[in-house]
Amino acid sequence: MRSQRVANIADYLAPGGEGWAQVAGEDIRMMPTPLPMQPTEYIRRSWEGRPYGAVQSLRVASVHDGESWAIRVTWQGVSPAGTDFPDSLAVALPVSGKPVLMTMGGNGAPVQYLRWTAKKEKPQSIVATGIGSSRSGPKIKSSAQGEATGDTWSVVITRALGFGQELAPLVAGKKTQIGFAVWLGANDERAGIKAFSIDWAELALDA
Repeated sequence: MRSQRVANIADYLAPGGEGWAQVAGEDIRMMPTPLPMQPTEYIRRSWEGRPYGAVQSLRVASVHDGESWAIRVTWQGVSPAGTDFPDSLAVALPVSGKPVLMTMGGNGAPVQYLRWTAKKEKPQSIVATGIGSSRSGPKIKSSAQGEATGDTWSVVITRALGFGQELAPLVAGKKTQIGFAVWLGANDERAGIKAFSIDWAELALDA
């Protein structure tokens, strides 16, 4: 996946921004997280036989302006107002080592997530070093905007370029990896009950 260099990231903050029409997107395949990967027996038993993780694919496009990065993610599945749990999207990037996306990283190989939740303006920074290990991640300049049109979400998440302790490196002219997770609130999806991308995709930032 290419992150195209643009003149000004401010033109790409809104999901419906005209600039996105000029940016090539890529489809990312999704699947339900396997029940054996859930952290507790209670979750595994309570969800056995219940459908979840129905989002099958995402459409993703990415840009940066040398200082900030923006990613636009579109998928089908909008929960009605008033559901107990909000729709959510997480974008994962490796911090260091060679983390396995399916296991949410591991010891010495952390993964950082930026998680957008419907009706919240700022994404949450999360770090994980394995299943069930999620905790608050490093502070970073970031933003998020989501727009629901019919049954389709379009969400833009931004963050500053750079790197640091527990901060996943994003540097112009360099490559990294990227992964995704989506929760459908109307189906009571939360925590490990979600759709996720099976493995990392390459993300290459233009110089």
